[in-house]
Amino acid sequence: MKVPVHEIVEDACMTDKEGERLQREFREAFDRGERVELDFDKTRIFGTAFFNAALGSLLENYSRDELERRLNIVNLPPAAKELLDDSLDYADRSYHHPNFRNAEWGHPSLTTR
Repeated sequence: MKVPVHEIVEDACMTDKEGERLQREFREAFDRGERVELDFDKTRIFGTAFFNAALGSLLENYSRDELERRLNIVNLPPAAKELLDDSLDYADRSYHHPNFRNAEWGHPSLTTR
């Protein structure tokens, strides 16, 4: 399945609402095991909240490896790719490394004296 991102969110990929809108366009196909191509041609503005909602949240149910195998990202500018990578790194740690959230919030059982 090929998804032209600009047709869903126009040129701004900024908010979590826009990210959720994009994910709704491809989630059913992705859940069926299909490969999905997200084409960011004609998009210009990017924010972490968008990537968290559109892609990072997928890591709650899928591994990072599976996401990278089945999701093809094209025409994403390098600066936006960095935001996407940061979003996926954070989501991966949050969902798949149980001590990450506790350590991040300074959970007393994980702090050293």
